[in-house]
Amino acid sequence: MRFGFKKRQHDERVTNLQNKIYREVYILVLIICGLSIVYKQFFVDGGTQQIWTEVIIVVVSSVFYVGRSAMLGIFSDEVEMRESSKLSFNKRNFFISLFFGVGFSLLLAIRNSLKYAEGTQETVYFFLSILFGCLMIYIPVLFAIMVLPLAIAKRKSDQVNEQELEEMDDEDVR
Repeated sequence: MRFGFKKRQHDERVTNLQNKIYREVYILVLIICGLSIVYKQFFVDGGTQQIWTEVIIVVVSSVFYVGRSAMLGIFSDEVEMRESSKLSFNKRNFFISLFFGVGFSLLLAIRNSLKYAEGTQETVYFFLSILFGCLMIYIPVLFAIMVLPLAIAKRKSDQVNEQELEEMDDEDVR
């Protein structure tokens, strides 16, 4: 007993169930923010001015999760668990960024060519030029956003794990 406080015993089962609930709440918050962004973007006038709160919640929470898990050394363990599938972590993220880049480019090209073009020939020209321009921009940007930070986090997590293993080896030698 230190300073009159008892050390609390933690039940591993309760802790795991709490972590599962926190994970589900996090996913629920991300889904609600995503739906709010889509709703405000397509059904509420005001453009992007109305969605900044949701974007900040999604970005900050995601960056915090990746950074914190890399600092604790569990990010590389999560990657190893996911790599039991056929595609490696980096390939899967590359294909996801490619899919979202092409999808977003198609969405912008279709929406803008139908909205601003006058006539069939101009619609086709707008569609192809917007699609090509968006592909040139969004695929590298999404790659930089989705693949590079996760690769850096995995490297940092591997370094933390190696450092912990070295410390454990040093303790065993003593």
